Amino acid sequence: MGKIGFSRKILLQSDRLGLMMIISSLVVISTITVFLFKYHLDSRLEQIRSQGTSLVRLLASLPNNRMASGEQRSNLLQLIRNSQDNPAFAYAAVVDTIGTLLGEASIPGTIIPFAPVPTEPSAWIGERILDYKVDNRQILEYHSPVFKDGNLEGYIRIGFFKPGFGLTPGQLAFFATLALPIFLLTPLFYFLVKRETKPLKSINQSIDRLLSAGNFQRVEVNATGELLDFTRRFNQFMEITCERLREMEGEQTMLRTSTKLLSYKRKRVESVLHSLPEGILILDESGLVSFSNAKLEHLLGLQNGDLAGKDVNEWPGNREVVDFLMKYQHSDGRSFNYSADTLQVNPENAPDYTLLIIAYPLISPKGDGEIMGTLIIFRDISEEALAKKGRGEFIAQIAHEIKTPLNVLAMYSEALMGEEGNSEHFRIEALNVISDEVERMSTLINNLLSLTKIDNGNIGLQRQRVKIRDLLQDAFDTVMRASKNKDLDFVLELPKEMSSVNIDKELVRVAINNLLTNAIKYNKPGGTVTLKAEETSDQILVSVTDTGIGVDAADKERIFDKFYRSNNDDVRKRTGHGLGLSLAREITLLHHGDISVSSTPGVGTEFVMTLENETYVMDKVI
Repeated sequence: MGKIGFSRKILLQSDRLGLMMIISSLVVISTITVFLFKYHLDSRLEQIRSQGTSLVRLLASLPNNRMASGEQRSNLLQLIRNSQDNPAFAYAAVVDTIGTLLGEASIPGTIIPFAPVPTEPSAWIGERILDYKVDNRQILEYHSPVFKDGNLEGYIRIGFFKPGFGLTPGQLAFFATLALPIFLLTPLFYFLVKRETKPLKSINQSIDRLLSAGNFQRVEVNATGELLDFTRRFNQFMEITCERLREMEGEQTMLRTSTKLLSYKRKRVESVLHSLPEGILILDESGLVSFSNAKLEHLLGLQNGDLAGKDVNEWPGNREVVDFLMKYQHSDGRSFNYSADTLQVNPENAPDYTLLIIAYPLISPKGDGEIMGTLIIFRDISEEALAKKGRGEFIAQIAHEIKTPLNVLAMYSEALMGEEGNSEHFRIEALNVISDEVERMSTLINNLLSLTKIDNGNIGLQRQRVKIRDLLQDAFDTVMRASKNKDLDFVLELPKEMSSVNIDKELVRVAINNLLTNAIKYNKPGGTVTLKAEETSDQILVSVTDTGIGVDAADKERIFDKFYRSNNDDVRKRTGHGLGLSLAREITLLHHGDISVSSTPGVGTEFVMTLENETYVMDKVI
């Protein structure tokens, strides 16, 4: 089927070539015929114009009376008609000054058309075209004046039918004789072209075989002259092209492999950068953002579309950050100072966060010192900043807590050495106060040691059987006595009988003391501090309630964090180090208990510490 189709294609191409040559020869014959027709027409028009112009000029030069007399006029018109050998002659007529026909001589069947006479002397002799309404032909008319005794008597009009396209028998024979050689030359030219293009068929067949086989083979053709040279150059060109294609295929394979490898490495690097806890930003050598990880977008409150491909100057973020990054646009690396190129800032979208920004140059791995961009690290140091601030406040608070009992000790020591020391009542009071303050300092130091142990994870509980009611009573009395000048009411609600618990007495005392101290510190003048306990079958609930400023909903989640203090103005007015509640919670958790808070701002707060009931624990063991 393939060979039959190819042969049919060759035959169709040959028929198309012969048909095109026949059509071309017909076009040439038609073109020549049209030009000859036009030339013949122009020649006939020129002949008519020459005869008509000469005739009217001749008549205009005759004596005046010859055309004015009726008999002489008729004879002259008949003479003009009979003497014309031009087949286009139509008529010869004389009209008066208003166009009325005075005499005529025309070929049979011709009607002389009416036409206005010229009024200006300059138009007396001339040529004009008239429409002949009988058969829609046109008439070329030539006219001149007729005078009698020197006066204008009328006009003579001579008309010829305007010739159209048409051939006489003689002309038709001429054109046929001219067209025949041209038409007979077409087969000759067709034969010559077929003979010259015959090798091209072989070339086409060879190329078709190449396309079918899908590989290169030399084109072998029996040809001479230019066609042979063309075939040889074509084979050379195909060999060079195939060799280049093989090279390009190899290069494309290597390029595809390299691209996949680079893409894989890029994805691995980006995966690592996305998993880092710090925010990562990479600027290219022109200062545009080429990469940012999800952590950075979270820290700055931006979307990837806000950063990718943009100049840092177009960022919608903090202006202080933008100004810092602008220094590293088009940087050559000499502007980097690793000990100083840092910025600590609080983002506008998250003022509670503290970010440390550090810039590093990306040096080319070739070792030529070329800067390929800039690596910017955004590190969240909020906890470090809060811890640093908390440590400062903590040290100040501890110093204050230690200084207060020392002042009391110094005051009573001086009093004992004075006259008041002679009073036995004062000496007893002084000894009691000194003992209490020494105990207070010892407790404070022990609390610090306990907090340190808890932070280091190496604290050991000194559990013992403790009467929880006595512990609560003692802690309440101690705090109430120390706060007798606070203008507060203290309420203690304890059951008459409570079970003993197996706890670390000193640590639990610290936790309860911190809750009571916290209730006193954040209370209002004239407010109430209530310590209440309740025992169930499996738990002992200890609650400390105040009627103070309360805790905002936003602070409840972080109120037990170390060094955390609310931004509330009422809270900031009161001194504190943010460790009391954190220490109370840690102590409770060490005893496998829990501590919770419920509060209404402006109304008060309640902390509930839950401890396991010893009886319940024993039942579970048994």
